[in-house]
Amino acid sequence: MSSAIVYPAHPEQILKALGKVWTSLGYEEKQHNAPTVLRACAMTLIVATDEEDKGFSASQTIAELMREHPSRGIVIAVSAQAEHSIEARVLAQCWKPFGKAQQICCEEIEITTRPESWPNIGPTLVGLIPADLPVIFWCRHTAALSPAATRYQVAGLEAVMDLSTKVVVDTHGEDLSTALELISQWRAKGRVIADLQWARLTAWRQPIAQVFDNASREIPFAKFDTIEIGYTDEKPSARPFYVAGWLSSARKTKVSFKRTKGFGSGIHCITLRSESETIKFERTGPDTMTLSSTNGRERRYIYAEPSVYSLLNEELGITGPDPAFDAAFTRARELMNDYR
Repeated sequence: MSSAIVYPAHPEQILKALGKVWTSLGYEEKQHNAPTVLRACAMTLIVATDEEDKGFSASQTIAELMREHPSRGIVIAVSAQAEHSIEARVLAQCWKPFGKAQQICCEEIEITTRPESWPNIGPTLVGLIPADLPVIFWCRHTAALSPAATRYQVAGLEAVMDLSTKVVVDTHGEDLSTALELISQWRAKGRVIADLQWARLTAWRQPIAQVFDNASREIPFAKFDTIEIGYTDEKPSARPFYVAGWLSSARKTKVSFKRTKGFGSGIHCITLRSESETIKFERTGPDTMTLSSTNGRERRYIYAEPSVYSLLNEELGITGPDPAFDAAFTRARELMNDYR
């Protein structure tokens, strides 16, 4: 890792500092008399956070993600304790693939800004985003996402969103009605939105999809006319509604929700009913899931809560719209309105 501090943090000064970082890495190549550094960038990954660690955890996650998704990472830490209005640090994140002598290096720009300067971050970012590459914005700025957000916080958020190809948020722990309404407003403006709560459903969705992907199956999915979702939280989070939306969006199938005891938070079981078969997929232990059918078949799966890295790694694999999520979200809003 090589780094440099930039103040004042004008785009041209930041890019100049990045150039010096690459020059330094190039000098190391000359010392070895061989090409030892490969510069990689397939997207721009922007993270905005108002967490107390000033972007440290976000930077660590970006460094991990770069190995699967080479990018120019930009971390924007909004902090009242910032020394300057806008300050930047530039560095190269490098690693060696197993068995290789050549390093792969990606650029990272860490920007620290005061809250009053956050709305003015847009022009700085415009000069830092490489042309013709996707721009993914992972928003961890909780104050800007809050219903109580000030107009300055919202202005900063929208400045980054306006430059983004896709926006990733996490509604976990948020008021569901408020969060989905906000996402709906963004979608109405044509923004591509992803919710990490949807990615948390992969462990549930994949086994169910595999059951019905079997061309020789006697009872197709269309025959299942009742869906029951069991959840363990005091109030259902986005996950029960998203999975119900995914399962019922095509035919507006009847869906019911029920609170139940189980293991951990979120979904406990999914039951699909038809006239001749019932399929039940449930958590049967802290780290196990069982998929069973009244036709006598049963299969067990390992369950583990996914890390933020694994959730983002999955979302970054889709840089544009996700039709499955879009359909599930639309149906989830309908189901939530009926549930209330």
